Amino acid sequence: MAATKTARKPASKSAPSNGHTPEEHLRHALDELGKARDRASGDIRSGIDTAIERTRDAMKHAGSDAQDQVSDWRRSLDKAGDDVRRELGILAVRAQSSPEALKAMSAEIRKRKAQITPSK
Repeated sequence: MAATKTARKPASKSAPSNGHTPEEHLRHALDELGKARDRASGDIRSGIDTAIERTRDAMKHAGSDAQDQVSDWRRSLDKAGDDVRRELGILAVRAQSSPEALKAMSAEIRKRKAQITPSK
């Protein structure tokens, strides 16, 4: 059976993030592939199945790599002195690109400050 062509807008090469995380974009792409799979047949369906599985595997691997990196950073911070921790904290704040991230960091700073400040 021949594949049918459907009318749709071509994806832009640099699609706006619309505030979505890369993980959300990948999940949306997997949903779209699933819908295309439902309309496909034969070799095309098999190819889409393979693409979906590879994408899921890559997402799992990326998540595992990120967790490993965070663990490495925690071990490094445990060994670092106060001056290094302060500088890394400042760099972490400057690296943020959303008000939500800064708000979360601010809340964490207030919480930690309350934990280490002696009460009167």
